[in-house]
Amino acid sequence: MSGRDVTPPPRRRITGPRSRAPAPGIRRPAEAQATSRDVGAIYLRSLIRAQLRLAVACCIGFVLTLTSVAVILATVPTLHESYVFGVPWSWALQAYGMYPLILAFAVIYARGAARNEQRYRLLEGRQ
Repeated sequence: MSGRDVTPPPRRRITGPRSRAPAPGIRRPAEAQATSRDVGAIYLRSLIRAQLRLAVACCIGFVLTLTSVAVILATVPTLHESYVFGVPWSWALQAYGMYPLILAFAVIYARGAARNEQRYRLLEGRQ
C-alpha cells in the first residue's frame, strides 16, 4: 500500500469430482430427448412402411381388377353385339365403367391412409 503494485494471485478453476455414470434410474435430459427422438423415428418409419404397403396393395388390386374387366370385355361376345345409344356395350363400359372403379380404389386408399395416420398419432401419444 505504500506505492507497491498489488497483483492478485492467478485464477484457479476449482471443479468437483467427475462421476463416471449417472446413478441408476436417473436420466440426463439430453439422453431422454435422444431416446424420445429415436422412438419417434421408429414410429415414423413404421408409418411410412404402412403407407407404402397400402399403396402397393391398392395398385396391385387396381391393376388386377382392370385386367380382369378387360379380359371379360374381350371374351364376352354379347357385349359387342348389344348397343346402348348406338354405342356397343363394351365401348361404353370401357369409356365410363372404369371411373367407378377408380373412385372405389381412391376411397379405399384414402380411408386406409387415414387409419394408418390415426394409429401413428395414437402410438406417438398425440390424439
